[in-house]
Amino acid sequence: MNSVMLTVVVDNNSELLNAPSEHGLSLHLQSDNHNMLFDAGKSDLVLANLEALGLAAKSPEWIALSHGHYDHTTGVPALLSRYPKAKLHFHPKLLEQKWILDPGDQWRYGGLPSAFFELDALYLQPHQCGMELIPGVFASGSVAGDDAQSAVRSRFFRISNGCKCIDAFPDEQVLFVKTNKGVSIISGCMHTGIEATIKKARELFPQEPFYALVGGLHLEGKTQKEFETILNIIHEANFRVVMPLHCTGKGFVDYLANNNPELLLVGSVGKTIEL
Repeated sequence: MNSVMLTVVVDNNSELLNAPSEHGLSLHLQSDNHNMLFDAGKSDLVLANLEALGLAAKSPEWIALSHGHYDHTTGVPALLSRYPKAKLHFHPKLLEQKWILDPGDQWRYGGLPSAFFELDALYLQPHQCGMELIPGVFASGSVAGDDAQSAVRSRFFRISNGCKCIDAFPDEQVLFVKTNKGVSIISGCMHTGIEATIKKARELFPQEPFYALVGGLHLEGKTQKEFETILNIIHEANFRVVMPLHCTGKGFVDYLANNNPELLLVGSVGKTIEL
């Protein structure tokens, strides 16, 4: 595969007046004459931004979902209304309820929109395997494992078998893009962590060099020491480009800019990277 073009459709940041930002993520991937979306943002904004970026004319073949949080899935019903032939790719545990424990012990629903469950049953058939969605673009399947359990305190919970438990994100998947440049990892939030994600990549692509790390890295509020640890892992894996998005946070972007600027590609709505 010669190349795959990735365009940021929804992100927390935008410099474009006609394609605004929101707290969410959606990425468009183009491979030859095939295209798909990864995640759908937290509203219908994804449709307007696709139009503004000149990407709306052709239906995506797949809408792959990284995990079951609202800021990655709420745009799905609107997308399927516009593109009824698109197929969804997600882990079955994405359908579980998600809850977030905010400061002051305030519970907030953080999962799929109600309209998601009103979709035709044909859309709600999950796919677990690491299948190739469009040429060169692979869905990882569960990064943490289908039966992952968390022993780490977290503000994220899910309802599983009628019980509210700490979410170990068994539904979280990433995309792997394999081209002549190497293997790139495309992440929604990376709740399961960079080490588990790299390990999953090595299960599918044990010998291929890495190229780019793109997407949410869930580093908002982390310390400089934690940033250093993450950057060391990125160096050890020999990534050549990092485009942080969404939940990565400004702190890590600034850290990269100060400590490894040649690695950093600043991301926002409308930005592209050729993988």
